[in-house]
Amino acid sequence: MQPAYKRELWIDVVKGIAILAVVLQHSLQRTIHYFDENNNFALSVSNLFISSVNMQWFFVVSGLIYFLKRETYLANPKQFIKTRFYDLMFPYLIFGPLIWLGKFILSAYVKNNVEIDDLIGMFVTPIAFLWFIYVLFFVEVIIYMIDKLIKPRYELALFFTFVLYVIVHLESGSRGEDVLRSTLYFCFWYYLGGVFVLYKDRISNNIRQIICAGLVLWITLFIISVIVEEISNGHNIIVYSLRILYTLGAVAFVLLFSKEFTGQGLLTRWLNYLGINTMYLYILNPIIINGTREVLVVCNIQNMYINMLLFFINAVMFACLIAEVAKRVPLIEFSFSPRKYLIKK
Repeated sequence: MQPAYKRELWIDVVKGIAILAVVLQHSLQRTIHYFDENNNFALSVSNLFISSVNMQWFFVVSGLIYFLKRETYLANPKQFIKTRFYDLMFPYLIFGPLIWLGKFILSAYVKNNVEIDDLIGMFVTPIAFLWFIYVLFFVEVIIYMIDKLIKPRYELALFFTFVLYVIVHLESGSRGEDVLRSTLYFCFWYYLGGVFVLYKDRISNNIRQIICAGLVLWITLFIISVIVEEISNGHNIIVYSLRILYTLGAVAFVLLFSKEFTGQGLLTRWLNYLGINTMYLYILNPIIINGTREVLVVCNIQNMYINMLLFFINAVMFACLIAEVAKRVPLIEFSFSPRKYLIKK
């Protein structure tokens, strides 16, 4: 039986930061949609700033956790596949059809309508925002197989996954909508988390310099990429290259800053709590935001910034409340954390 994993505080802090960024992204996107602010430069740039890095943080952290438990996993392939299937595929199979049904019934109130074909094709084109947990499962399996085949050749695996990332990025202009493109797109970021583990001693010796360099790279190249995109009036190879570089900077900064400066204060405890309850926040926040919008419409609260603020606050608050309720209601907890019930201690 696989030994219990001792959670690293700073890793949960990174997950907490990442999930807050996801909730903020969804709040911004719903605000832009509901108030028809597609041409609002400040909101659009803010959305780009967050959305271009937050999911990469999640995949890097997932890869980091895998490599911390690597020897155990490599020694027991069946256990690895089973735990990842329970952690990721079960919630997707539970919530995917439910979210599709909700969007189908409430088609007048959702941003993107769905059809019967969307449910039938949920294993090819993931349903809505649930794409992350579905794609992560396949990324984990692919990286596991790569790791088994070329375990000593870390640089080769990183280069291979980077090439896949660039090809998909250039071919589709993003990660792509189908599961194949999305999986290939994020393999690089997952494996990059492993590199942080494999070279942790070398990184630790220069951690503060890398933190500063990462922050400068992130902010500076993001600003340059926005300017270049505005001047060129669209995406091009220069913009794509800048995005890759500033995302690398963002990943290095957030991971290493959290590792170096995570303490025991209130902020750390709060981020740690959010990191532990990531699945609740990820799955529930878009639903809560949509519900909040309907309540605000009924109450005739039309101020755009009040709406956006309440989207964010309610999404975090009610998702955490449901996470607490789930501790006392096994059926709810099972939906979000099936492994606890399916794998005997």
